[in-house]
Amino acid sequence: MKLKQSVLIMMAAALPVVSFAASEIPVTKDTATVQAAQADTNKVNRNDLTYRISSTATPEQNRALRSVATKVDRNAVEVVAPNADRYMDRKEVAVSPVESTTDHLDLVFPTVKSVSPTVEKAINNTIKKYVAKVQNDVEKLNAKEADKTNVVMYYDVKTDKNGIFSVLIHTYTMRDRDANGVNYVKGFTFNTTTGRQLSLYDLGGLNKKELVNAIDNNQDVKNQLGGEVNIDKMPTEFYTTDDYSVVMVLQQDVDTIHSAGTVYVPVGNLRDRQNDVTKK
Repeated sequence: MKLKQSVLIMMAAALPVVSFAASEIPVTKDTATVQAAQADTNKVNRNDLTYRISSTATPEQNRALRSVATKVDRNAVEVVAPNADRYMDRKEVAVSPVESTTDHLDLVFPTVKSVSPTVEKAINNTIKKYVAKVQNDVEKLNAKEADKTNVVMYYDVKTDKNGIFSVLIHTYTMRDRDANGVNYVKGFTFNTTTGRQLSLYDLGGLNKKELVNAIDNNQDVKNQLGGEVNIDKMPTEFYTTDDYSVVMVLQQDVDTIHSAGTVYVPVGNLRDRQNDVTKK
């Protein structure tokens, strides 16, 4: 079971969107482009107790999936209206949700609007390719497995200021007959002037020893991890804050024990190490 969950976690690092009703905004498998806009009259009501994300999951599992899916109904978080002047200067983008639902898949991911068509296309294509891969992987798995994989995706904008757009896409995966699901968090950080996705190296770089030091220096993080810090492989996902500080993502069942869930480790501004939390 642990192995299967780990496989699902890594798959959840990327789901896509395909063939849906007119009420959905699908992404094609080949081009990952938006095909249609969703009509508000057909929006899914995730608070409806009769709403089933999966036709094969038990009522208890659907209840658990629905409890995660209701997190997407947070318009104040999902919709980001930029300052007009900063929008025109490419320092901010507008953000709104795209929804796509089929049996076993309830996906909500961000789309941006920029004064620059080039920036807008670059950011949206990167995100849609990720979403498209997740969906395709799950659909292929469900075509051959009796126990279906059920996925809920939602997002969380961490910053949209000072020329940086950073967003986390959360994927919650639960297989039929499993008692618990697994979270996976994918981070995207973009330069809103150019549309280029930024790497950890672009933001100053970080190695495993520095990450362990940052954990050791943060009692709250250590309490969440519930024991000795043991990072086998350097995590890859992160987000940035308004002041360019970096927060690393420790994945459930990969970097942490299941009960710890996803753990976020602040490592500071990696370009300014005067008050460096990554040092002993």
